[in-house]
Amino acid sequence: MLKDYEINKPILETDRLIIRVINESDVADLKEWLGRDEIYTYWGRKASKSEKNPELMFIDPRPWVKRKPSPDFDWGIVLKESNKMIGMIAVFNIENARMGDIGYRVNPDYWNMGITTEALKEVVRFIFENTELDRLNGRADVRNIASNKVMQKCGFIKEGTIRQGKMVSVYCDYNIYGLLREDYMSRGNTHV
Repeated sequence: MLKDYEINKPILETDRLIIRVINESDVADLKEWLGRDEIYTYWGRKASKSEKNPELMFIDPRPWVKRKPSPDFDWGIVLKESNKMIGMIAVFNIENARMGDIGYRVNPDYWNMGITTEALKEVVRFIFENTELDRLNGRADVRNIASNKVMQKCGFIKEGTIRQGKMVSVYCDYNIYGLLREDYMSRGNTHV
């Protein structure tokens, strides 16, 4: 049976951010940054057609197909002070309501401001306090210093380095991170 948060994706909030589902009204904001090459330096691929043209994200290629709600969480990161969507954060590849992968990207104009760390901490809190997931996985190209730091600041433990492994569609060295519910709870992070 589906949980309410799988059908009605929650809106999360921090001091500076609103983390919510992306919708068509966000296309103008997404157009400003989502297709920029520097975002994909360590992403494992180039920007897709729909990332370069975000309006395509909202065109259903098979509208006649009835889709089940996805267990994944795909949120936009909105800066409260401007009400602009400046990033995306997701928990995806959720397996058996037990574990999932994390991914994030932020408009380069907002890099090095703690935005991604703030968003990821709130997503981690939500996942471990409101869902059944017991583990979150993360990966970061070893050259992507900023992304590696974000995961470490958010409590993820580096579990190893894959040497010349395939990350999406490129071969590179990348770090594997994991965060367990018990790690999160043992640090006194819980609000429940």
